[in-house]
Amino acid sequence: MKKDRIIINFKKVSLTIISLIFLGILFFSTNTGCYQQLKQNVVPYNPEDWVPQIWKSEPPEGCPFEPSNEIKGIAFTGRYAAYTDADTWYPSWADDGNMYSGWTDGEIGKESCHSSGGAEARTGNAKITGDDPLNLVIHSLGTQLGSALPYGGRYPSANLVHNGIWYYGTYCIDFDFTQPEYRDEYSWAICGPVPGFRISMDYGKSWIPSPLSPENPLFPESGKSGHQVKMGTPHFVDFGRNLEYSPDGKAYLVGHGALDNDPSPRVAGNSWIAGDAVYLARVTPTPQNINDIRAYEFFAGFTPNSQPVWSKNFSDIKP
Repeated sequence: MKKDRIIINFKKVSLTIISLIFLGILFFSTNTGCYQQLKQNVVPYNPEDWVPQIWKSEPPEGCPFEPSNEIKGIAFTGRYAAYTDADTWYPSWADDGNMYSGWTDGEIGKESCHSSGGAEARTGNAKITGDDPLNLVIHSLGTQLGSALPYGGRYPSANLVHNGIWYYGTYCIDFDFTQPEYRDEYSWAICGPVPGFRISMDYGKSWIPSPLSPENPLFPESGKSGHQVKMGTPHFVDFGRNLEYSPDGKAYLVGHGALDNDPSPRVAGNSWIAGDAVYLARVTPTPQNINDIRAYEFFAGFTPNSQPVWSKNFSDIKP
């Protein structure tokens, strides 16, 4: 029993000695600078204003258009909003106050759409609501199958909602298999024809398919066998809500293209993103007219008095 007490007392003494040694080291460190008590400061952050980047209007000498008296340049403010992981948007402002657009090659939420794949090409439909560009809401309205064959892809293009009717155009694109390096360097290097418009009378709830096809397109042209299209990747001119600023009530269609047998062709000179010339057509938009080439007029140059010439014959079209 006495021996046990001696052992317990010895442990207490040992702990006391160790504690005194630790306190001594701590005291020594504090006074010699080995241990420092940090001084805390609140450091204010004063961000600098992001200065907008200005892209000045500097047209080249000899430009045939008069400079604007109102628009002097474009400022990139750095403000933006990201809504989807998709592209190929062609929004049209409808009379119900919303915008409607095609889209593809990406996702809206869990809805996915891709327009390559030949026979399996699909195009997406969407409604855009809201008035603040930085606070819009995107509503997916589903996707639709539309074969691109004999081309590789069939993508959304000219898009118009007029008097409650949605006209949804597509165009074809392809790879140049005679130039295998184009696939990596120029992607879709060949622009194909316009297989017409599908039509919705109820803002995208149901659709009337186009009566045309890639092999039987709206305009008599082909992107096969070295031929060049003129109405490639068409866009409707934006005349505001429900075409309210159209000068004559017509819809104007802009396409880019090139000439056959060009003596000095560019590499991929008529691809989905680039053409050698711009062409123009117009039509009074109705379900009966939109897929009927006979209802279209094509810009065919100017008269000696600089007045535009419009022709019913596609062969008369001029850049």
